[in-house]
Amino acid sequence: MKLPTLKEIDQIRESGFRPQAVGCILNNKKILFFHKKKYNLWQLLQGGIDNQETIEKATIREMTEELGSNFAKSLKINSLIGDDQLTFPSRTQGSRDLKTDDGKTIFMQGKKYFFIAIDTNVTDLNIDETEFDDCKWLDYEQAIELSKKIYQQGKQKITINALNKLHNSDLL
Repeated sequence: MKLPTLKEIDQIRESGFRPQAVGCILNNKKILFFHKKKYNLWQLLQGGIDNQETIEKATIREMTEELGSNFAKSLKINSLIGDDQLTFPSRTQGSRDLKTDDGKTIFMQGKKYFFIAIDTNVTDLNIDETEFDDCKWLDYEQAIELSKKIYQQGKQKITINALNKLHNSDLL
């Protein structure tokens, strides 16, 4: 799958969707899940793609911010393996700022997610250097089972979709 250009990413914003990168960190057909105790949530790494930022740069920035520079150095972006989008419930649409690259304010309807396969040969992660409370490597079946427990329906849908795309691509 071809990565969108900066212009195409901005067109996504123009349509009311905030572009997001979902980092799918892989090692030996296992994926790394992260836990935030504050939200009681296991999840894949993800973050917004800033204005005038490519998906690759956003992914690297998010990995470094959330995982620390030591582990981030071991990561190699493999490929874009798919995308999906969520439209927020009407009561939460427009609740966050969204601007195009030229500064035009857009009514935010939801998020567009890009699933990025990221390879690493390092399996040990110092959790104290991250923004998370725990992490674990899971095979496809384990990851699907854990994802079914995600209480946020939208995050659950996006996560399972990413896992299925990785599995269908024989990466997980």
